Amino acid sequence: MFEVAVRVKELASSNLNALVEKASSPAKMLRLLQVEIEEAIITLTRDAALAERRGRHAETSARAHDKAAKDWHDKARLALSKDREDLARGALDERANAEAGGKTMRQAQADAEAEAAALRGAIADLEAKLAETRARLRAEQAAQDAAKPSAGAAVAAAATDKVDALGDRIATLEKRIAFAQASEGGSAKAAALDEELAALQREARLEAELEALKKGLKKK
Repeated sequence: MFEVAVRVKELASSNLNALVEKASSPAKMLRLLQVEIEEAIITLTRDAALAERRGRHAETSARAHDKAAKDWHDKARLALSKDREDLARGALDERANAEAGGKTMRQAQADAEAEAAALRGAIADLEAKLAETRARLRAEQAAQDAAKPSAGAAVAAAATDKVDALGDRIATLEKRIAFAQASEGGSAKAAALDEELAALQREARLEAELEALKKGLKKK
């Protein structure tokens, strides 16, 4: 994701005048740049839609966890009223699980919404750069109309452009896969550590809540 973000920033901030001056074939360079920007927009649009979908799913899941937490609390009170402390303890443990799940889902929702907003902003920047690139390409092609190559040479150039673009896409995909695989290990370790810490916190909360419920029943 970081590499993609860097490349998108490079594309959006590229200086077309400088690129054209350095290129041996300005029209070819602009065509390749146009293709790359178009591909980036397609990819980011897909990623933004996925992020938005994740956010909606996380919101729905968070609400379900909140409801489950309330249900488990009510069950704990019922169990204690029937002198079933063992059941009450289990219900409170399940409530803690539900609350933790709700918290996780709300954080996931916030992260997904932030990611979607950033992607939509990047798409807008790229669309502006794409319009600029297309306009510059039309100007370059108009300037070269008097010296157009033969039909055969034009076909060969187009074929070369397609091969080059395909190679660029394959390289980009390989980098994304490698980056995703490298990220999985760190996420798993962090999740395992968080799970152990959450278990300790849950046990402490459970004891406190159980005592609070006992006191509440005694008052009645």
